[in-house]
Amino acid sequence: MEMRKGDFVEYDGLPAVVVGIYGDAGVPEEHVALWFGANGIMRKSEGGMGGVVPEVWTVPVELCSPGIKAIFKH
Repeated sequence: MEMRKGDFVEYDGLPAVVVGIYGDAGVPEEHVALWFGANGIMRKSEGGMGGVVPEVWTVPVELCSPGIKAIFKH
């Protein structure tokens, strides 16, 4: 299955965004790098600290399901 950066996928029941593909630094062959978002983080405008480092996981491509549709808000 071919994935591109920015694709929304499902991994083990969780929605995630593809942020790295094979060939990118730290991403092994037949894997993708996923970001699951950040829970419990507050915006600076709401008193949060900022400077949170994203946690990215590399997982086998075959365990990801494509086609998650995002709800866009403004």
